This record gives sequence, C-alpha cells and structure tokens, in this order.
Amino acid sequence: MEAGKHIYDCVVVGGGPAGLSAALYMGRMRRSVMVIDDHEGRSTWHQVNRNYVGFPDGIHASKLREIGKEQASRYGVEFFSATVDQVRAEGEGRERCFYFDTTRGQVVSRTVILATGVTDKFPEFEGSIECIGKSMFWCIICDGYETIDKRIVIFGHNNRAASLALEMLVFTKEVTLVSWDDPFNLTPEKMSVLEEHGITVYDSECELYKCAVDGQLESVVLTDGTEIPLDSLFVAQHIEPNTQLAEQLGMALDEHGFIMTDVELCTNVDGAYAAGDVTKLNNHQVSSAVHEGGMAAAAANYYLYEDWQKD
Repeated sequence: MEAGKHIYDCVVVGGGPAGLSAALYMGRMRRSVMVIDDHEGRSTWHQVNRNYVGFPDGIHASKLREIGKEQASRYGVEFFSATVDQVRAEGEGRERCFYFDTTRGQVVSRTVILATGVTDKFPEFEGSIECIGKSMFWCIICDGYETIDKRIVIFGHNNRAASLALEMLVFTKEVTLVSWDDPFNLTPEKMSVLEEHGITVYDSECELYKCAVDGQLESVVLTDGTEIPLDSLFVAQHIEPNTQLAEQLGMALDEHGFIMTDVELCTNVDGAYAAGDVTKLNNHQVSSAVHEGGMAAAAANYYLYEDWQKD
C-alpha cells in the first residue's frame, strides 16, 4: 500500500468491540474507514460474554468480532490485517493527516480512533492460552455467576486480589487466595478479614498447572508441593494499556498510563480519539467498549464536517 494512494476519512486501530463499533458508526455516516487489526487482545480469547444484551445464551468473544466485522463491511468499512509500528501527524487544520507505518505498508487518514486495548499478565504454562476464558478469568462481573458453588482459586498479592477473593463469596464459599507473582502486600487487617470469612491463604508462587483437557485447569501446585484442586482460576493480573501509538502522537495519559479523553472520547490531539479499555483503568466491559466506540465515531464524524455543516 503506497503512501498517499488513498486518504481515508478515518483509521481505526484495533478490531475488538470498541474498534468495530467505531468503524460501524463511521461507515453508516458514509465515511471511508480502514480498520487496522493485529488479531491480538481480549476479544480473541475463548471468553463467552453473557452480560451483553441481545444474546440470552451468551456469545463467544471471537464470534462477536466475526459478526461485527461482517456488519461493518456492509457499509464499506475495509479491514487490514497488520500491526502499526509508527504513527505521526502532519499538517495543520483541515489539511492535517495521520500517517500509519504498518507491517504491510503505509495508510493515511484524516482522523484516527485508537481502540488498542490493554495487555494482561496471566500465568504462562503449556496450554495457558487455551485456558483464558475457559477456566482462567480476570473479571468477576463477566464470569462470577458461572462459579456458583464451585472451587475457586484467586491469584494476586495486593488489596485488589484480596477484595476479589472476598467478593467471590457472593457466589461460592470455596475460595483460596494465592499470592502467585509477588509476596503478599496486605495489611494485617485485610489478612484478618480474609481469615474471618474462611478464605484459605497461601503466600507462595505456583510451580505447576495441571489441565485435565485442553483449556480446563484441574489444579495448581505450589512451590512447597501443596496441590489445590479448582474449577476456575481468577487472576488479579497486572494490566498494561497499549498506548505506544498514543504516545507517538503526544496524547495525554493519566496517572495509570491510560489515554485521557473528554466525555465525547476526544483526546488532546485534534482529529484523534480513543475508545475502549485503553481509556480507563476499570469497567472493562464489552458494553462500555461498544458505547465508547460509537461516541468516538460520532465525534470524529463531526470533526470531518465542513464548517458550513456544523451548528
């Protein structure tokens, strides 16, 4: 793809729920749209989303991507399988363009919506990718209901992990907390609350993960040889927002490293917007991502209007 061959009205980086929603909205506003997607991230795992209205039996994350891509394609949205290595903005005012250097060539647009998501730190072992979304989870809102009366292990060393273990008691009494990646960093008061509510605690790393079948953990073995049977593993994992492109464009980030936007998902860079998990530390839900994608598209679409079209 040659530089300057075609200038799109909008490039959306990321093909998850936020990016697909943004692309769909822009396509329906008759804007030329290119979605650049590297097929990584949470929506490529084995998660089944049961909180999204309209799918009473739930919908597999990858299936939602498939449906969203087909839906957006009906309105002329193009999809480009590539990774963006560099992005820069050149020009002023309505002459400004964004240049994306990708692993398959250059793409140019008048606006950009970053829906680049986050990177999660999960345990890595043989078959671990198959487990994510089947027996290894991170979100109690998404998957807590399916743990009713089951044996649950929580991985994590800080107050967030302890709170997750305590919140899990809404669904099951069989909850175990393992520090996993670092020694516990909990106050005596928090440890006392865990003990008071019957949560077994191990300040230990994990030596071995046992899977009965692909994607289904059956137990974890700690460094001292203790084996803990389980039905599901929840990880209070480290979350790293994917903001490399945002930083290249000079977008402002908050104290946690997430892209700062206003209520319309505008960033501090003219013509540049962000949506989905990359804009916030908490509330990483499909419904929120879809909403933000639509909002960002509405703002980008308004930016593209000629002055005589604006109120």
